[in-house]
Amino acid sequence: MRMTTTIIGGTFEAKLAERMNFADHKTFRSMLQEVTTSGASTCVLDISELSAIDSAGLGMFIIAIEAAKTNGWSLLLKGANGQVKQLLQLAKFDKLLTMAE
Repeated sequence: MRMTTTIIGGTFEAKLAERMNFADHKTFRSMLQEVTTSGASTCVLDISELSAIDSAGLGMFIIAIEAAKTNGWSLLLKGANGQVKQLLQLAKFDKLLTMAE
């Protein structure tokens, strides 16, 4: 997975690209810690350039949901498309977190 992050105002945005799988676990957890330490009130995960995700990647989104609840920031998933969108819908992630186009 390739990731770039920006902070604008109270929003932390992480743009995820390529493939998301178990090998990205450590990087993803570090990013979640950055959200908390930045003091951001919102974390936007832009997944519009994510081409594939496996079950470990879905698990990382669950970890992000818990981190948001625990640390007092909101989480938004933005730009899901293709196989990634289908998998998120199949797994009912649209019921677990806010998703935007």
